[in-house]
Amino acid sequence: MFAKSLLLNKVVNTLQKSEFEVFTTKGCFDIAARREHLLLIKTLLNVDGLNPEHATSLRAISYFLSAYPFVISTRNNRELLEDETVYTRFDLPVLTPNSFEEMITEDEMTITHSAKGRHTKEVNTFALKERRKELQYTLEQLANEIGISKKALYEIENRRVNPTEKTVKKLESILAVKLSMPYEMKHAEPAYLKPKDEFQKNVSKELTRIGIDNTSVYSAPFEIIGKEKFSLITALSENTENIRRESTLVKDLSRTLNSKAVFVAKKTREKNIEGVRIVLESELVEIESPKDLSDILEEAE
Repeated sequence: MFAKSLLLNKVVNTLQKSEFEVFTTKGCFDIAARREHLLLIKTLLNVDGLNPEHATSLRAISYFLSAYPFVISTRNNRELLEDETVYTRFDLPVLTPNSFEEMITEDEMTITHSAKGRHTKEVNTFALKERRKELQYTLEQLANEIGISKKALYEIENRRVNPTEKTVKKLESILAVKLSMPYEMKHAEPAYLKPKDEFQKNVSKELTRIGIDNTSVYSAPFEIIGKEKFSLITALSENTENIRRESTLVKDLSRTLNSKAVFVAKKTREKNIEGVRIVLESELVEIESPKDLSDILEEAE
């Protein structure tokens, strides 16, 4: 636990030095950080300990918030992770703390992609094709020079596969041109999870009816994430006591996420706690559109 805290603190310090607004929590992500864009980060000493449900929840939340998800780790079950390499775990990019620091502090970071034991690099395929033609190499001639098949080079030039590190070095040497592309953060693809209980299921269904695309999530400070013209984090609570305990956390997190927030409760007389609007589950059926919901939420702001 102590070592995990050191890793978390290292990542937080890196972000704060780069003037990110930082929010720490627990669950499917440990850090939400915002500067000109939003990062959602899970820290793990051993990346093979990443829970599949946590990973899917992190991807889903990142998709609905237009955030960039990352896992920061130092090793897997077999070995230490290498710097300047992006690994993949459950479709999430995995970086070492040093690589993560370089990514957010340097203008460009050239990295290696590691997946299923294969190390590849992204290359500028336009520059590759133009330089090959300029030097009057046919596909077959250049492929023979670097020791791969004509079909493999064709696949590389048409961005169907990324070349190995060895192939890139040979191409850059023969063509006398830089081909390696700097690392670019990528948004998460759409991800949806099934509700874990009837409460979550019913609220998600009502939000869909209202016109808000959404999904249930697990192990987050909220239970549903959605978006229309605005993003919305929805926390579910049985009673007022739970809302009071969680309201400050949800409010502060929504500010970092640049999202609206709402508590849906089964039973309470409160309408607003700590600036977070509370809506009874029974009241959701009366809301007809995203604008109606947005107007209700703005009453609490």
